[in-house]
Amino acid sequence: MPTKSLEKVECLNPNTGRKMNVDAATYDLFNKAIYHTLKKEKQAISYTNIVKGVKKCFKEQKTIFRGSIEWYAVTVKHDMEASGVIESFTEKGKKLHRLKT
Repeated sequence: MPTKSLEKVECLNPNTGRKMNVDAATYDLFNKAIYHTLKKEKQAISYTNIVKGVKKCFKEQKTIFRGSIEWYAVTVKHDMEASGVIESFTEKGKKLHRLKT
């Protein structure tokens, strides 16, 4: 029987200033998948494409995740923005994301 992690990561939303607590293992899983997705792309991508990339990473790694991938992806993405790992900007009316250089 797998053990449950009691460790939590506090995720900050840079737009609202609100904080959410996420299980550390889940945070790490999504953080790596988002980073991998953005690093693999040659250009900035939309949130929808980030979610597609996370799902593709999970499928490739044979990771089974029972929660809402979209909710965790946006929560971790916001925290990554707040901590300066990724940046968001608007181009031609679309919000895009990329790794900060």
